[in-house]
Amino acid sequence: MKTPSVGTAKQERKLVELSADILALTSEAAVLIRRGRIAYANPSAQAILGQDCTGKTVAAIFGADIAGAQAPSFIASATIGEKPFIVRVSRMNEGNVIFFTRPEPVPAILNDPFLCSMRSGLMNIGMSSERLREQAEEHGDNAALTALSSLMRSYFRLVRVTANASLVLAMSGDGFAFCPCRLNLSNFLITMTEAVEDLIPYPAVTVNHGEDICLAADPTLIRQLLLNLISNCLVHAEGCSRISISLTDAGENVILSVSDDGKGIDPEQLPTVFDRYRHSFEPSRMGAGPGLGLMVVRGIAEKHGGTLLLESRPGQGTTVRVSLGKHLSTDAELHSPGMSSCLREVLVGLSDKLPAECYTEKYMD
Repeated sequence: MKTPSVGTAKQERKLVELSADILALTSEAAVLIRRGRIAYANPSAQAILGQDCTGKTVAAIFGADIAGAQAPSFIASATIGEKPFIVRVSRMNEGNVIFFTRPEPVPAILNDPFLCSMRSGLMNIGMSSERLREQAEEHGDNAALTALSSLMRSYFRLVRVTANASLVLAMSGDGFAFCPCRLNLSNFLITMTEAVEDLIPYPAVTVNHGEDICLAADPTLIRQLLLNLISNCLVHAEGCSRISISLTDAGENVILSVSDDGKGIDPEQLPTVFDRYRHSFEPSRMGAGPGLGLMVVRGIAEKHGGTLLLESRPGQGTTVRVSLGKHLSTDAELHSPGMSSCLREVLVGLSDKLPAECYTEKYMD
């Protein structure tokens, strides 16, 4: 190993000192990374990692997924000392700075009575709409059928919001239902994306998975995770012409990546991208939903022993990488979902973007 010259070493010390002066001014936990190790930790970071954290590797503190990421800046989830954290990585003075904070608490409005009322009201709307649709079909009332397709789209959008909100609430307590089974993830993704393509011909959705990859996972949660990621591409990736889904066996983990070629995420919003509901409300974005999608995806990844990493470059698009641990075991076998059941899940999961025409008898039956 080549030893740095005296001049180079002195210059590096100055860079570390300058960066340390800046990081010491922030109350957010932050560490400076040089050559894969912690060169400086501010007081907030030391309170979490310990005063002896300087010199430790990124992999030892934040995990292999974050240590191995090639992007110059990104946001990810990580477990530090058995507690979840949101990690933000940025370039600074020829090194990396890692900021890390605890996730935002569950929004106060998400409570059991509120969600119970939502589910009860949705059940009544769904049953009444079905009776009205039968009567409209019987009398050939096309105007009523058109109105009902719009009503059903709104119904499915509320179902999606309630499902995501229920999962966010469950993640904060002990009610997170987790039912893993042996899952051929490659075949599962193909079936799901075929259902998506039946409803959305554009943008193009492609899957690259190589050989079949199997692991123990909860198919209901994986389906919710995938549809939330695709929905984010459709709703938020302005100018998107393709969505690329890939699956990679990474040894101890399986990496599921979803990328788009849209305009990317505003750098100012990147630090709170996992808590999009905190962003200011804009009437023009009413169709974008309440912003719980990535919060749900993060929780599902963590439940599967993995992490979530998001990289976005203005004008180039966004990539979300979800790692799923392969250490889970199960004796339960999965019965492959049929196309009809997948279509209904897609009608719910992509309801923020699908046109009202998708909620007619052609697909509803």
